[in-house]
Amino acid sequence: MSVDNLDAVALTRTMSVMSRTDVRTPHGVESSTAAVRSPAATRLRRPGWRDPRLAIGLVLVAVSTVAGARVLSAADDTVAVWVASSPVRAGDSVAEVQLVPGRVRLDDGASATAYLGTGTEPEGVFDRDLQPGELVPAAALERPGATPRADVPLAVEAGGAPVDLAVGDLVDVWVVPEPSPTSRRTGRAERVLSEVPVATTTSADALGAANRQLVVRVEAGADDLDEVLGALARGSVLVVRVGG
Repeated sequence: MSVDNLDAVALTRTMSVMSRTDVRTPHGVESSTAAVRSPAATRLRRPGWRDPRLAIGLVLVAVSTVAGARVLSAADDTVAVWVASSPVRAGDSVAEVQLVPGRVRLDDGASATAYLGTGTEPEGVFDRDLQPGELVPAAALERPGATPRADVPLAVEAGGAPVDLAVGDLVDVWVVPEPSPTSRRTGRAERVLSEVPVATTTSADALGAANRQLVVRVEAGADDLDEVLGALARGSVLVVRVGG
């Protein structure tokens, strides 16, 4: 028998012995082919309506909203007024012109009541011309059945009116009599007009050292107007702003 045949016989016998041998794994040790088990996954629970974090979040949102609204409201120092959106001519009725609401910041000394607010329904006839975009003065409308009005010019000497007097301000008009030639004492001041609006005014210098021309609007009949003009001619005019 050749060497190659002897090697083949020996290999066959060795494999036969190994096939009859019972190979066991140690107790408690799994084979390498066993599947490795992963731990069970933990599911996240969706927050419910009773979750205190949800309630706290809603409260914070509500507080922020209210606080923001109050801050914006406090910062808005404008007023809502009527504005002419088309040319207005004296004698036009409100129904013949176009008025639109607008907001304006009155920072030039003008009173908030100097212009017609949107809280007032405009009615009547305009007594002056207005250009598109111009604010409607509160005294620009003659309401049906109202007492006739007249514009009275006033010549005011230096220092006789507030420096920052503006259109729409309400004023009292006083007359201080001129001193008598035989006496240095002046007569008692007389209030001629009470709480009348300023229709027009010339600007004054910073110190009020220049004379000014004013026009006030008076609701009076012919007889009353004659009395007012006579009183104004008896002395120097002094204008006092009233009503805030």
